[in-house]
Amino acid sequence: MQKYIPDQPRETLSDGRHEFEFCFELPFQCIATSFEGKHGNIRYWLKGELEKPWAFNHKTKKAFTVISPIDINKQEYQLPVENSVEKSLCCWLCISGPISVCARTDRRGYCPGESIAISADFENHSSRTIIPYATLHQTQTFFANGKSRLRSTKFTVLTGLPITPGNRATWDAQLLKIPAVSPSIINCGIIKVEYYVKVALHIPGAYNLSVHLPIVIGTVPYRRFSPYMVSYPRVIEEVGVSYFDSRMLPVPPPYREMSPPLPAIEAPPTYAETYSGAVDIRDEDDDDNRGVNMGDWTYTPMYTYVYGYRYRPPPAYSEIDPNPVTEDQASNVAEQSSNTRL
Repeated sequence: MQKYIPDQPRETLSDGRHEFEFCFELPFQCIATSFEGKHGNIRYWLKGELEKPWAFNHKTKKAFTVISPIDINKQEYQLPVENSVEKSLCCWLCISGPISVCARTDRRGYCPGESIAISADFENHSSRTIIPYATLHQTQTFFANGKSRLRSTKFTVLTGLPITPGNRATWDAQLLKIPAVSPSIINCGIIKVEYYVKVALHIPGAYNLSVHLPIVIGTVPYRRFSPYMVSYPRVIEEVGVSYFDSRMLPVPPPYREMSPPLPAIEAPPTYAETYSGAVDIRDEDDDDNRGVNMGDWTYTPMYTYVYGYRYRPPPAYSEIDPNPVTEDQASNVAEQSSNTRL
């Protein structure tokens, strides 16, 4: 048996077990995420072949998943996505009142395993009972020879209560779970994978009314680290303005840490097999009947997945000042300011 490495002479192997170490360096941030689609794929694999004199060669093939990083903690992925639409139903010469949808997500970037918090307002001024629902959609676009093919897949569905004529309904952070899907692919010239949330109203006897909220599925899970609140000296004492008396103002409430100390080392990411399952990675060269295929020739991509995700709503803020300035304090400050100008 011979060992062959490009640019090196062949080496004959004796009987027994042989192990060879090897390493391939992947390009940084310019390599697309592994993907298995209906009309094409982005696939990475290693192939080994044993050349046996006077016998069929033995071949094996092992695919592995490459993940191009998309950090959803960047500011561009933290902004919410919002859209709205309205229409009226017509029946011969009669026009009903308007039906409208206004929906938004809590942010733009998510990882598989997390949930999309959808808030929406639905208004039904028609004479029909309508049903709100939301779905997660994946769009695959394949480019070749100046043409493109499109494939759309629908995942999880969230359905609300019926809305009777003349009424309205509100969703407050309704959660839509993201399954183990491929991340968004935005850096490949022949395959593009995009996602959007569809929030719609099912209208009996008419076309449904819907809005699309484009989102990004990333590879770095969401981290909600609250910044530390630091106690600072009161500004009036620090700048030393003569006509302000700090004793006239209320003492600010003490500050405290709003979250526990951050861990010194982040936990490693977790992964899950894609929802679509395994694929056969044999191609024409592998089925040429000129060798013996060894091992398992199926492959299931694995992507970042967040286990045990819990949605945490943003903190509520009060417009009421817990330490309001009294009228006497305000008048004293005004008098001090007037005397200083004189």
